[in-house]
Amino acid sequence: MSRAFLRLLAVACGLAAPCAAQAQAGDAVEVSVRPQPLRTALMEFGLQASVTIDAGGSERCGTSRGVRGRMSVETALSRLTLGTNCAASRVSAGAYRIIRRTPGRAAPLHSTPAPSAPSTVATLDEVVVTAARADDLLLSRAPYGLSSLDGLTLERAGVTDLTGVAARVAGLTVTNLGPGRDKVFIRGMADGPVAGQAQALIGLYLDDVRLTYDAPDPALRLTDIERVEVLRGPQGALYGAGSMGGVVQVVTRAPDLTGFYGRATGEAALTSGGSPGATAELMINAPLFRDRLAVRLVGYDETIGGYVDDPALGLGNSGEVHRQGLRAAALWSPREGWTLRAGFLAQTLSADDSQYATLGPGSPYARRRRLAEPNRNDFDGLWASVEGDLGWGRLKASSSIQSHSLDARYDATPAAALFGLAGTAAMDQADDLSAAVHEIRLNGDQGARLKWSAGLFFSEYTHDGTVAVSDGAGGPAVLLRRREDHVDEAALFGDVRYALSDRLAVTVGARVFRIGVEHRSGTAGTPGFFEGEDALVDVAPRVVVEYDRGPFVFYALATEGYRGPGFNAGAEGAGGRQPFRSVRPDEITAGEIGARFSLLGGHLRGRAAVFVADWSDIQSDRFDDRGLPFTANLGDGRNEGLEGEVQWRSGPWTLDGHAVVNDPDLTHPDPGFDLGDDIRLPAVADFSLQVGLVHEARLAQATLRTEARLGYIGPTDIALSPTSTGVSAGYLTSQIGVSAEVGRWSVRALVDNLFNRDDDTFSFGNPFYASDAMSTPQRPITARLALTARF
Repeated sequence: MSRAFLRLLAVACGLAAPCAAQAQAGDAVEVSVRPQPLRTALMEFGLQASVTIDAGGSERCGTSRGVRGRMSVETALSRLTLGTNCAASRVSAGAYRIIRRTPGRAAPLHSTPAPSAPSTVATLDEVVVTAARADDLLLSRAPYGLSSLDGLTLERAGVTDLTGVAARVAGLTVTNLGPGRDKVFIRGMADGPVAGQAQALIGLYLDDVRLTYDAPDPALRLTDIERVEVLRGPQGALYGAGSMGGVVQVVTRAPDLTGFYGRATGEAALTSGGSPGATAELMINAPLFRDRLAVRLVGYDETIGGYVDDPALGLGNSGEVHRQGLRAAALWSPREGWTLRAGFLAQTLSADDSQYATLGPGSPYARRRRLAEPNRNDFDGLWASVEGDLGWGRLKASSSIQSHSLDARYDATPAAALFGLAGTAAMDQADDLSAAVHEIRLNGDQGARLKWSAGLFFSEYTHDGTVAVSDGAGGPAVLLRRREDHVDEAALFGDVRYALSDRLAVTVGARVFRIGVEHRSGTAGTPGFFEGEDALVDVAPRVVVEYDRGPFVFYALATEGYRGPGFNAGAEGAGGRQPFRSVRPDEITAGEIGARFSLLGGHLRGRAAVFVADWSDIQSDRFDDRGLPFTANLGDGRNEGLEGEVQWRSGPWTLDGHAVVNDPDLTHPDPGFDLGDDIRLPAVADFSLQVGLVHEARLAQATLRTEARLGYIGPTDIALSPTSTGVSAGYLTSQIGVSAEVGRWSVRALVDNLFNRDDDTFSFGNPFYASDAMSTPQRPITARLALTARF
C-alpha cells in the first residue's frame, strides 16, 4: 500500500468521520508500526487503532522508532513520539493533536495541565532501548537482563559516574581505586581488581564510541545524558570481544533542531575531614539551520577533594582529583528519515595521589609510605554515524577513533632491594592506546512475524606500554621494559527473530570473527626483542526464546562472550610457573531464564532472572614476585546466581529495590598460577541489596523531589597472587537528597555516606605492600549543593 494512499485515507478519516468505531484512550489495540518518519507512522497508527490524529504539526518532528504489540492508544502514542521533537495531546475522546515539545521538556499526553509525574526508573519502562541492537525494542517487553536509567532522574539524584549507576541497578559492580582507575564488572564475573593488558570484561560505550579495550573506565562525567543502559551477560554475538560480562551504554542527549537553549550548573562539596570540591558545568544547544542542522556543546571543570593523610610525607587530604571535559555533537537531517551525526569528546583526569589507606590504629584514612603516587587518565575520541530508512531496511553505519593515555606511579620501596636499590623505589607505568572501530548494520522485517539484522565489523587497536623502576627521585631507571601490541578484529554478524505466534518468538543469531594479535617487547640491558603472533577464529552464537503473556514476558537465552589471545613481556616463568609468554584466549558460555512483569495497573513492575555462566581459561592481570605486572590464565570458573529488580509506584511515592546473589568460584585453578582450592572469583561480592524511596510533589510553582537510598555490598575475596590475598568484610552505602525546580531554576542538596561509614570497599592499592594491610575506605560523609539555571 503506497504512502500517498495512506495519507489520503488518513486525511479522509481525520477530517470527515472515523473509519471505524473510534478506540477510547484506555482501550487496548493491536498495532504494528515500523520505524519511519513520525508523520507517516502516525498515519499508519491512526488506521490501525481507528483514532483521529491531527498530524498537521508533525512535518518536522523527526523519526519515530515505531511500536508493536497490544496496548492502550495513549501508551502507543507515547511510544511513537518518544525520542522525537513532538508529543501527542488528547483533544477529545478518540481524537488527538500532535504538538511541538518545549525544548528540554516533554509535553504531557492530556488536554489540560497536570502535576508532573515522578521521573523515576519506571518512566523508562516505555522507552525504546538500543543496547540490545534492536531498533524498536521496548524495555517493558525486552527478553534480556536489561535495565535503563533516565538521564533526568540521574541528574536530579546527582549521579555523575558509574558508581552512582551501580547503586540503582542489579548486578553492576565498580571498584574503588579512584576515578580513572576503576574496573567494571557485571553478575559476579570478575577477573581481578587491576586493569592491565587483558581486555576489559565489560563493553563501555558512549553513543557509538567504545570507551575501553584493555584500560580502566575513563570515568567520563555523566553530563547531559539521555539514559544509561546496562545489558547483562556475555554479548559476543552483538558486540564482539571485550563484552564477556555485559555492556554499559551511555546515550547522550542529541542536538535539538528546534531551538536555542542551554543550562549552567555550579556545585560545591564538603567532605568531613577532607578538602572541599567544586564543579562548573555548561550545556548549549544551537540550531545552525532550523530543522536541518544543530550542534550541542557540553563542558565541565570539576575538583574532587582528597581525604587521605600521609604523615610520613607530610601530606594532608591527598588524593585530590581534577577532571576537565568537553563534548561536542552535531546532527544534520538532510532529508526526512535520514540523520547524520558526528561528535568529539575529550577528558583529562589527574589525581595527586592514590586513595588507599594502611590498616592499623588511628585514622582509617591514613597511611605511611615513602613516595606519593600520582596518576593521570586522558581520553579523547571522534565519531560519526549515518542512519536512515532504505525502504526495505534501516541502515546504521558508524566509525570512531579514540586515543587513551594512562600514567601511574606506585611506591615500590618494599621491593627496592630486588631491583638493586638501597633507598626508595618507584614503579612508573605509561600506556598509550589508540583504536579505530567501524561498523555497518542493517535491520529490517518481512511482514509482522519476521525481523532480521546483519552487519560487518572491523576494529584496529594498538597499545604501547612502558614499565620503569627507579629511585623515584630523578635517578636513572634500573629496569625499563617496553611492549607494543597490535590487535585487529573483523566480524560478520546477524540474527533473525521469528514470531511463531502473537505471544511466542525465537531469535537466533551469531557472530563469525577473527582476532589477530601481534606483539613485540623487550627489556633494556637484555639482548634482542621478543616477537609473537597469534589469532583466534571462531563463532559466537546467541539464542533467545520469549513468551509475551499480557503482564508477563518470560524468556530463556544462551549466549557466549570471548577475548582474544595475548602475550606477556619479560622472561618466561621458571619451574613451569607463570608468567608464561603466551596468554590463551578465554570464553564465557552463559544461560539465563527470566521474566518481566507489570501488575496492578502498572503500579508494580519488576524483573527477575536465574543465571549460570561457565568461564574457561580466565585471563587476569596480576603481579609477579617483584611486583611487576603480567597477565595470567587463572584456570576455569563458574558463577551461578539470581537477581531481581522491583518497583512500586503509588501517587507521588516510588519505592524501588534490587538484589543479587552470586556464587562465583574458581573451579579448576591453572597449575601454573595455583591460588589453591575453593578460591572465589576475585573482586565481586557474593550478594548485594539496594533500596530507594522517592517522593515528588508540586508546591505552588515548585516541583519538589526527595530521594533516599540505602544499600549493602556483601563480603568480597581478593586473591592477587598465590601468597597475597585480601578480604573486604562488606559495607553499607547511603544517600539522601532533595531537589526543587522553579521555572528556569533548580537547586539540589545531597548527602553521601549519610552514616559516615569507613568500611573497606576494596582491599587493593599497591602491589608492593601486603594486601591484607591496605584498605580503600568509603569517602567520608560528603554534602553537595548545586544550583542550575536554564536559558
